[in-house]
Amino acid sequence: MVIDHNNLEEFADARNYDMEDPSDTGVAFYSALAQEASGAVLEIACGTGRVAIPIAQLGFPVTGLDIVPGMLAQARSKSAGLPTRWVEGDGRSFDLGEQFRLIFLTGNAFQAFLTNADQAALLQRVHGHLHDQGLFAFETRNPLFPNSKTREGLFLNLKTRNEEAAGPSFINVDGHEVRVSNTQIYDHVAQILHLTTYKRWQEGDKQQTRITRIALRYTFPQELAALLDYNGFTLLRQYGDWNQEPLSATSPSIIVVCRKRV
Repeated sequence: MVIDHNNLEEFADARNYDMEDPSDTGVAFYSALAQEASGAVLEIACGTGRVAIPIAQLGFPVTGLDIVPGMLAQARSKSAGLPTRWVEGDGRSFDLGEQFRLIFLTGNAFQAFLTNADQAALLQRVHGHLHDQGLFAFETRNPLFPNSKTREGLFLNLKTRNEEAAGPSFINVDGHEVRVSNTQIYDHVAQILHLTTYKRWQEGDKQQTRITRIALRYTFPQELAALLDYNGFTLLRQYGDWNQEPLSATSPSIIVVCRKRV
């Protein structure tokens, strides 16, 4: 067994998820792809709709798929009147019975598919749901990058670190300042980083602490190219960051845009 938890603890508090990550990272990139693909859109692991909702605001019909009901409820509450549909499902096994012009994952959600079998199952589901002329895109952190950043702003350097490292604090929905820190263990064989996050805040005279665990798979560039090819995708474009700079060893991300082979 790769992990001893469901890998969803970080997403259990949907009310505070947007408070912790209010960024618009990826919105412009995936919105441009939606306009290029010009049709129905599917986001896998859509969370609270941070990227899906701005695409729907452009007028494209958007389906958001996520395995966490609370995240979908938050997305529904933010998207009234928009052409959106929110579906509970697993990226490895969903079947919507239709095809889409654009399918994407963002927020580095690809890294939640921890094993070769998980990655292949995801890609086969995408292949079956992607229009013959459609686009498939996602990003993942580049394991070659010496200072890969998490959402909390910690420099990872893929190695084990038992001491807590502080990240940026945030204000939660109840108005309390939440201090964030992490420890990490890196499994070099499985290529999985195990992060434990500590969130601490004061309520009156009592300190509250919430501890969550998440595991993230790191896939190397050539490994990723082979994985896409083996699962029936042709790589159209590849970037190293949101400015669409070429991928290099110093790029923070691997961003890919693909079509399926038919």
